[in-house]
Amino acid sequence: MRLLKASERAARPWKNGGGVTFDVASFPEGSSLDTFAWRISIAEVAGDGPFSRFEGIDRSTAILAGEGFRLTFGDGRVEDLRLDAPALAYPGDVDAQCTLLGGPVRDLNVMTRRGAYRHRLRRVSGDCVVEGEAVLVCPRGAARITAAGRATITLHDGDALVLSSQRFHGDEPVWLVELIPV
Repeated sequence: MRLLKASERAARPWKNGGGVTFDVASFPEGSSLDTFAWRISIAEVAGDGPFSRFEGIDRSTAILAGEGFRLTFGDGRVEDLRLDAPALAYPGDVDAQCTLLGGPVRDLNVMTRRGAYRHRLRRVSGDCVVEGEAVLVCPRGAARITAAGRATITLHDGDALVLSSQRFHGDEPVWLVELIPV
């Protein structure tokens, strides 16, 4: 297990310059936006505008704070994403226009390169088992995570915990990112 503290992340501009993001984790470690196999980040969305395009990438997004936003995709699909709703999965290489539904938003983004990895993003609490590599992200407040045979770790707002093939128990809901090699 490896704890990734939110307080240790540096802000950087979005690929398209339209906002700010904080890298949570990526593989291979230190990879760029053009070379990652998978990437997890938390973004601050302060206004309406386009999402960055990522060719050959599958994405999932969940709202961590704020009311939410509407995504209007270039293929005509329209999806509203709100706080505490399930994550939204979509292709990163389709144009997406964001419209805020009530003020700034903080969101969790997961991206995997097609042909290298696939992922699943879901909110969990209580007992859970992960096969392979996974990352837990605390959406807000605090969550205590107890992994089998290990001490309890408390995650705070935006903190993440990297796990590998193990059982854990969380006392509060957290976002679970499962990363599956193809």
